[in-house]
Amino acid sequence: MEAGNTGQERRKHKRKLVKIMFLIKLGKLFNARGMLKDISKDSMCLMCQQLFKASATIQPKDYIGKSLQIMIPSENITIEGVILWVNPKKGEGAIRIKSTSDDKRWQEIYEKA
Repeated sequence: MEAGNTGQERRKHKRKLVKIMFLIKLGKLFNARGMLKDISKDSMCLMCQQLFKASATIQPKDYIGKSLQIMIPSENITIEGVILWVNPKKGEGAIRIKSTSDDKRWQEIYEKA
């Protein structure tokens, strides 16, 4: 193993750093806003203290596998996803994209990032 190589990359597609504001909907009762930190063709990292903050009643494992909806008003697109991981200390989480309201538009957003 080469120096500095800490392990195998798990992602299928390259991440691209972004700063895109989004609105989030989780179930019928929870709505919040946050910032996309990075995106790939099939996933994204979200910064959202309102959703991913540390809580005595909700543990990070409780988020994994939950479906959510991300709306990006500036790009006129909605994304359905599933939560992959959560870091409550940073207020971050990642989702795998299940579907988009416009696949061609999502490809354009990813390519221009």
